[in-house]
Amino acid sequence: MVILMTDFFTIEKPSVFEETEKRSKFISYSFEIDSIDDVKLRLEIIKSKHWDAKHCVYAYSLKEISAEKFSDDGEPGGTAGMPVLNAIRSEQLTNTLVVVVRYFGGILLGTSGLRKMYSSGAINVLKISNKVLVTLCAEVEIKADYHSFKGATKEISNFGGKVLKVEFGETVQILAVIPKNNFDNFCSKISKYGCASTKVSFNKETYVKLKKV
Repeated sequence: MVILMTDFFTIEKPSVFEETEKRSKFISYSFEIDSIDDVKLRLEIIKSKHWDAKHCVYAYSLKEISAEKFSDDGEPGGTAGMPVLNAIRSEQLTNTLVVVVRYFGGILLGTSGLRKMYSSGAINVLKISNKVLVTLCAEVEIKADYHSFKGATKEISNFGGKVLKVEFGETVQILAVIPKNNFDNFCSKISKYGCASTKVSFNKETYVKLKKV
């Protein structure tokens, strides 16, 4: 698969994974994020929910400002936040936040034990979150006659796009997204289907989840 610089991987859905080691409970959460404000909100919610937990470790990768960050939240350096960040990196994920909450069970795990459990929690929660390719797309409106409708929707699919909405009236109005790198070729091809009656109008650029991995 060829990945353009404008494309990136993130998770398909938020998930929760829980495991226990020597009576210490580790609860891992995954979230898709779009901004620092998203990160702050998710952390506030998790910390409020688990106010009685010993540690709330996290790491994230954010496309908006090309940023990566992690927090050990009191755990020994290198045993918590960095293993979580490495799990995100290993999956090549962006716009992704992983939080691992630890309830201390009274038995010390040691640095290697902590590193193992935080890594395990992050890897497993990302595994069940599923990976998806996010593509920079052109959002377009297409006006076509009924004769051209089927051909237009076929070409949307052929060029890797997705129909978002269809309205039927005197003409058919289609709201769709087309991968930006395919947009010019799509416009050229679609014009051949509906003659002068088919019109393609560009709305905006937007990132869209188009393909599961």
